[in-house]
Amino acid sequence: MPEAAGKIIADQYEVLGVLGEGGTGIVYDARRRGDGASVALKVMHATLAGDQQIRGRFRREAAILRRLEGPHICPILDSGEVPGEEAGTTLLYMALPKLDGSSLERVLRTEQPIPLERGLDIMLGVCEALKSAHAQGVIHRDLKPANVILEKGDSVVVVDFGMAKIVTGGGTGTTNLTTHNMVFGTPEYMSPEQAKGDELDARCDVYAAGVMLYEILTGAPPFTGATPLSVLTAHLTSDLDPPTQRAPAGRVTPALEAVVLHALARDRDRRYPSAAALGAAIVHARAMPDDLESVRPEAFATMPSGSLPFAATVPGVPSNVPSTVPSRAKVVVNEIKAPSRPPSNAPPPRASSRPAPPPPPSSRAWIAVWVLVLAASVGAGVWFALR
Repeated sequence: MPEAAGKIIADQYEVLGVLGEGGTGIVYDARRRGDGASVALKVMHATLAGDQQIRGRFRREAAILRRLEGPHICPILDSGEVPGEEAGTTLLYMALPKLDGSSLERVLRTEQPIPLERGLDIMLGVCEALKSAHAQGVIHRDLKPANVILEKGDSVVVVDFGMAKIVTGGGTGTTNLTTHNMVFGTPEYMSPEQAKGDELDARCDVYAAGVMLYEILTGAPPFTGATPLSVLTAHLTSDLDPPTQRAPAGRVTPALEAVVLHALARDRDRRYPSAAALGAAIVHARAMPDDLESVRPEAFATMPSGSLPFAATVPGVPSNVPSTVPSRAKVVVNEIKAPSRPPSNAPPPRASSRPAPPPPPSSRAWIAVWVLVLAASVGAGVWFALR
């Protein structure tokens, strides 16, 4: 978009080019006129500024970023609203530091397999970012390699808290499956409770981090499929292939495999209680590659839990702002290109040291009901959209 160059926004940001564009806005490469600092300027599409839900989410993201601090989280520099170019329109913007680096998604796509030690260091940085966010009462809800930026020296920065949620002591206070029957997230990295629309806590981010660790070790997420619904169904019903079945021989140690399987437990009560616990387990597995017992979640029971005792509101954001964005489809997902390798449904070995066995039949039946409800919601949403 060369025509964007030279545009002045909010009387202080000069647009140099376009870094990217999404469904709700454009991210400009910009210069702050006061001191010449380079910034990434996120601007909402003017055509959406009249939608109260989308405006609410944009403001909410800015408020959440103002709340967050930490070396592994991209801070917000400025945000505001100014009159748009057309009469009666409003321009919403937020300014962020311009990061110099590549996404983990790009690295995994172009450099696979990455060295194991490098991958573990990256995951420890991700755990530190989540630890900071969770300590401030925020869960990400859309953690994935595309939202992890690797700066010089592989310094990790987690970005895009547009789907983040403020949690209370008992979870988010509302279900993720809203009155609009929408489920937010990226299917390959969504926890089972997120796919079902249950209340969420920090352990949904632990699950997503476990998926990323699995992908670093094996080259692909554990569950993929032709459609978002098929991937969500796999998270709920399919058996998980242990990483050693997909990774090159000798790449995954017994302790490291145990860490992955614990992080990806379908029952969140059997996962690590926090991102800090997951990071500690990775460190221990690296030091003691054959020690399965010491990386069990029970060993970290005294660390912070997944449910965080923080206020459910953010200053400056109306409490009645819905946390969903209207869509023609009833399941709202960030789709990624599925890896060419299809998921295997073979059950994992039944060795006694394997954590996270499959759920009992009664649980499977309950999950099947959820899948049918989710499928019906998608079908009904598409039918009404076409009408």
